[in-house]
Amino acid sequence: MTDDELPEAEDDRLMAVPITDHFAQAAAQVLREYREMVEGSITHLEPDAASLLMAEVAAINSTPDPLGSARGSLHAMLLEIAGLSFDTAVDNVKALEHDIVRNPPPVWSPLVLARAVLESCLFFDYLFDPSISGTLRLARCAGLWHKDTDHTSNLAKILEQEEEAEDLRAYVRKALDECNIVARTSASGKITGYIVDGEVSNLDFVITERAKSSLPSWLPMPYGLLSGAAHSRPWMTKRARTLSKDGSGLVGEAATVMTAIMVAMASMEMCLRSFQGYFGYELDAALAELEEYREFMFLRLIGMAHATE
Repeated sequence: MTDDELPEAEDDRLMAVPITDHFAQAAAQVLREYREMVEGSITHLEPDAASLLMAEVAAINSTPDPLGSARGSLHAMLLEIAGLSFDTAVDNVKALEHDIVRNPPPVWSPLVLARAVLESCLFFDYLFDPSISGTLRLARCAGLWHKDTDHTSNLAKILEQEEEAEDLRAYVRKALDECNIVARTSASGKITGYIVDGEVSNLDFVITERAKSSLPSWLPMPYGLLSGAAHSRPWMTKRARTLSKDGSGLVGEAATVMTAIMVAMASMEMCLRSFQGYFGYELDAALAELEEYREFMFLRLIGMAHATE
């Protein structure tokens, strides 16, 4: 069984009812208000002086040049990625808000958008995990940067821009060498990861494993469910015919919308906890408020969905 395959769900699932306009409008509003609360909780915040971020910056600044400057540039790029990843997640949440209320109602697109939100947030969580050392963080950044050059090279072959892609690869190699970041290789000489001061990282992370370990415990939702929709796996997509009166069309159900909202909310919460742990933001009150809002609104939406049966 692959990550995109899961056993078929039981037919009598909660909220296995068609999406109504009333439910869709309420669901979109709930997600929008939650997203605005998340964005508002980190607006204009500054890193705490005692945060992991400031400790890592201090360690890099105390490293003699040219190594210190080189690692400082890599760390600055890592911080830029933080904003890019979070902003990308928010953009997809906004898209989900609009998708929920479209007419005719969506079928599988909410889960595809939710997966995009989740992957952006997992990327953020992987890099800004407060439980790891600063050197391992740089090793992870190096691995992902190398992986990006692989993707760029593959695209360059299609666009016939291979020279530009090779220039980028050479630039990345030079930058990592200046940071004294050593490539870890397989027996065949293929790069499999990077080592920074004894800390070892792979080139990338396993999304399914990261989702299981990092998402809030209140979301018992496997990544495979989202992938089943995104990859149009029949075990998942055939369910959309069960609510159709004549069995010919595809009908979206409230359960799909609810699942997408839960994944988006859990992903944003995961980002907030990383913001708090790494940047030192004081977010306990905001997280408590978000939890209270989420629990209340979930009950409200469940009632709205079943009122249509």
